[in-house]
Amino acid sequence: MSYELYKVIHLVGLSLVVLSLGGILLYTLNGGVKASNSFRKGAMITHGVGLLLLLVAGFGMLARLGIHSFPGWIVGKLVIWAFLGACVGLAYKKQLAKKLWVAVPVLVGVAAVLAIYK
Repeated sequence: MSYELYKVIHLVGLSLVVLSLGGILLYTLNGGVKASNSFRKGAMITHGVGLLLLLVAGFGMLARLGIHSFPGWIVGKLVIWAFLGACVGLAYKKQLAKKLWVAVPVLVGVAAVLAIYK
């Protein structure tokens, strides 16, 4: 696959992760609880598929760029990826949901800066 196609897949994965986290966070901030979320399974599937697409496409882009080591910017993006993966479990805690509402877009921005400026 081409670098450009990997980039599109990467961005689709990112949008799925942010979509699912945003939905869960909004649900929680409006007083919803995990047990009564009728779309919980759908949100979790969307989140998981998004994370998988991010990871596979990210490593595909690295292969296309000929990068076979883990410089600091890649490690930083992997740490952000792992945190975004954990956020789905933290999103149902109301006190954390407000903080995550701000933290998630900030982390996405940091990941973009790491990728662009390497």
